[in-house]
Amino acid sequence: MRKVVILKSENDNSEIYSALLQKNGFEAVFVPTLDFCFKNLDVLRDRLLSPYKYSGLIFTSPRSISAVRDALGGQRLKDDWKTLENYCVGETSHDLILRTLELDTKGQQSGNASNLADMMKTDLYNKTITLPFLFPCGNLKQDVLQNKLSEYGYSIDSVEVYETIPHKDLDRNLRQVFSSAAPDFLMFFSPSGISYCGAVFERHKLDLSGSRIVAIGPSTKKAIENKGYTVHRTAEKPSPEYVVSALLES
Repeated sequence: MRKVVILKSENDNSEIYSALLQKNGFEAVFVPTLDFCFKNLDVLRDRLLSPYKYSGLIFTSPRSISAVRDALGGQRLKDDWKTLENYCVGETSHDLILRTLELDTKGQQSGNASNLADMMKTDLYNKTITLPFLFPCGNLKQDVLQNKLSEYGYSIDSVEVYETIPHKDLDRNLRQVFSSAAPDFLMFFSPSGISYCGAVFERHKLDLSGSRIVAIGPSTKKAIENKGYTVHRTAEKPSPEYVVSALLES
């Protein structure tokens, strides 16, 4: 079986990836790349208690969902949020929001922040939106969503609720992966992931020439190419089905 090293943060859907990859002739090896530490949850809590000040919520990562859950401290999200315009990126995030916050969201099939902004523009056409959207985010967020929505006439209230740091075992795990034959595929899920992994590759002079690199999304693809590596395939969305499709094309 061809070995696929999946470089992403740890979450609940790893088993789904493993099962689908194995079914299609791939062996999945997970190397956690990122860790997260939360902050400003008191600020977020104050915002969450005032849904009347917002047009809705926007989620672009699972960590932002966890931050909202933790900020609420076991309390339910106010029902008033359910009547607003709420959006997210990714089917996994959509399901997690529904399960943990009992909130339905739109836009899960958009794939990335840029596409979500375009989808919101279409969805909000002919609707009167005067209040900002509450956007819990991380320290490495890009400005694509905010800039596009501003261009379309909408505003965002961003609250930085987590920081992204390298996983404590990343260096050791990557060296172990390359201690034998190079894996057939290296799959990166985020710009920060390639940034942290790239530092390990350079520090230990790990040879990537025997591996094909797969990127999840255009932002990750650009970050990989900026590091000087060739991207062989790009999966449009961070879902197991799109990942397998990209691998099968390689």
